[in-house]
Amino acid sequence: MTDYREIVDALRSGAEQRPEMAETLGLYSALLDIQQAAAIQSPEIDVAEAQARLAAGEPILSLDTLAIDAPKLLALCQKLAFAIAERRRERVRDLAQIHTWLHKKRDHMRALAIEYLRTGQVTNGGPEIDKGLLIFVIDAGLRPFLRAYAESLGQYVQNSEWSRAYCPICGGQPDMAALEKDGGRRRLLCSRCDFEWTYKRLGCPFCGNDDPKNLSFYPSDDKVYRLAVCEECHRYLKTVDLREMATERPLAAERVLTAGMDVAADKAGYKGS
Repeated sequence: MTDYREIVDALRSGAEQRPEMAETLGLYSALLDIQQAAAIQSPEIDVAEAQARLAAGEPILSLDTLAIDAPKLLALCQKLAFAIAERRRERVRDLAQIHTWLHKKRDHMRALAIEYLRTGQVTNGGPEIDKGLLIFVIDAGLRPFLRAYAESLGQYVQNSEWSRAYCPICGGQPDMAALEKDGGRRRLLCSRCDFEWTYKRLGCPFCGNDDPKNLSFYPSDDKVYRLAVCEECHRYLKTVDLREMATERPLAAERVLTAGMDVAADKAGYKGS
């Protein structure tokens, strides 16, 4: 697992090199500082059960038994919402409504978290709530909990034995990939817990399509980045070719540094994680 500080350092370095992204990278750096300061500890888990779940092709974490400290999650989400409001003044009203709504739901935070992890949605936000912004806040609040699990449980995952397209820790989908310097193997980054695992080089990790006729990629001018797209499910995956980079950056930082690729993919009609 990449340390928070490494990610923040990469973003701050990126802000110096890409002044047009300084505001966005500054925001994400601030959110990472808050997530790190939360100092979430991974609860103990039965190792034999974890290994049995992996052997059965199931992620280690079961949503039915996932331990989430609801008061801590609430406090973290509200702190993150406040930090966003400080840097996105045009969203102050939306974030104030989210802050108030989360407080009203304080006794249901675990249920909200499980619903989001299971479906990617939060269905009972009121009509006045910006759903996309609410999901962003909840995702950011949950990440330290899931990262804590990934940091302690990653040791039980053997790349040679896990060939699934979903995360072996939390079951999340990837939102970034890397082609490794040695041999060009493809490594995926979980969109939820930041765990990284090796996956087959050819094939869509979202629908399983492996027909080259329906798989394409669009490289950047310098060949460092590519946007891999699937014409079967119309999903995309950002990929960084580490063989073309002099200095490797954490994938969790590349996810933010390549935000322009998300915009381009959306305009072209492709969806991400």
